[in-house]
Amino acid sequence: MNILNHYPSQKKSMNYQKSKISIEQINAQYGKIPPQAVEVEEAVLGALMLERDAFEKIEQILTVESFYKEEHQKIFSTIESLAKRNKVIDLLTVTQELKDNNLLDVIGGPLHITQLTGLVSSAAHIEHHARIIKQKFMQREIIRISTQIQTMAYDDTQDVDDLLEFFEMEVDAVSDSMSGAEEGKTSSQVAKNALKEIEEDCKKAKDGRMIGIDTGFYELNKSTGGWRSPNFIILAARPGVGKTSLMLHFAITAAKAGHWVNIYGYEMMSEDSFRIALAGEADVNRTKLRDGKLDELDWVKINRAISILEKLPILWYDKSDIKSGRIKSNTKKNIKAGKCEIVFADYLQLIPAEEKKIIREQQIGEISRMLKSITTLCKIPVMALAQLNRDIEKRGKSAEPIDADLRESGSLEQDSDIIIFPFRDENNDFILKISKHRRGKRGYIPIHANEEMTKFYDIDNLAPEEFAVSAPMPINSGFYNNEKEDPF
Repeated sequence: MNILNHYPSQKKSMNYQKSKISIEQINAQYGKIPPQAVEVEEAVLGALMLERDAFEKIEQILTVESFYKEEHQKIFSTIESLAKRNKVIDLLTVTQELKDNNLLDVIGGPLHITQLTGLVSSAAHIEHHARIIKQKFMQREIIRISTQIQTMAYDDTQDVDDLLEFFEMEVDAVSDSMSGAEEGKTSSQVAKNALKEIEEDCKKAKDGRMIGIDTGFYELNKSTGGWRSPNFIILAARPGVGKTSLMLHFAITAAKAGHWVNIYGYEMMSEDSFRIALAGEADVNRTKLRDGKLDELDWVKINRAISILEKLPILWYDKSDIKSGRIKSNTKKNIKAGKCEIVFADYLQLIPAEEKKIIREQQIGEISRMLKSITTLCKIPVMALAQLNRDIEKRGKSAEPIDADLRESGSLEQDSDIIIFPFRDENNDFILKISKHRRGKRGYIPIHANEEMTKFYDIDNLAPEEFAVSAPMPINSGFYNNEKEDPF
């Protein structure tokens, strides 16, 4: 597969196709012959037609684009097509397939096919030869990509952030392609890794520590074990319910526990988000803080709160044009620097799409999959806020949200590990509904929400030391379910 095809959406979003440079143009410009191994390509193609199982040895190494000569690409594509249909691969079947597709004369006729099989006596060294072809292909790709980057850098219409994002993704794609097929893990390896995780969890429990990142709510900690990798968490509600304030509660709680937090805000500036967090930390009315109507006692509280918040390990991002790919690259960089253990995005539907020309649901799907990939690649939890569609309003003010209420819900439901709906019921009680939990139970958790102070805490009057660290495993003693839904 061509490296650029690994990221088709990024390719189009950066508008470089107008000036896309081919390897032939590069060669003409610099007067150099590109890296190639035509004789080795011929040997591999000949070996594929000599031995029945030869294709299986190289199918994870080579693709059609790996071959330099166009005629060789067509021959390999024909062999690949036969293999996928479980057909015999030999001199006769390949020749007939090429003939049926009107390609036989294009590649040099039946004589050329016969000559290929005469170049080798067996497929004994086919894997070694295939890796040589791949090496040459990767060299050509690196030349093409680096030249393309240089061309884009000279273009004043290119956005620098887009250029950097494109560069990082292309380098990642080259690196991934060079690594070859993913090796499967044996049961012994999986068992060893699982046992190691269990032992680490038990050690944390014995020391009185949270296994995951503290959520700040006793029952939510018990039901989830805290925010854990590789969980992709969706926090969804209609506007005005308080999902941003709740997210900030989760972020501040995590940071107070010593975890590095990365927050991406697309709806408001970091300073505005900080004001919300400040109101909750200082126990100062949010409206008074907004309107500047603060008395002396308020200032005492604010100064005390700022002295706490300003020391927290949080990185704030509020550029509205940060795409999901940039979040991924930032996360990898910050993890290397020891400055990222959980990511928050407010909110998902505002994250710019890599590809503008596809329909909105597909755009959301791309963004959702990218955020999910961060959790698995970087092994950290990611929480993304999401909007609900207007259908929920037709069911009444206190209607209970369901997964289908998620705007562009298909990908979000599929990719997420946990879905949480904060809402107020008919009694105006603030409820956290866990509608999906891939590794635990679903149900309802009532919490107290002080909207004037933008502060959240447990509904029970528990002493802080009783709920600062929850039970390490998801024991759901105070967790009740809706009998109308599927049982736990």
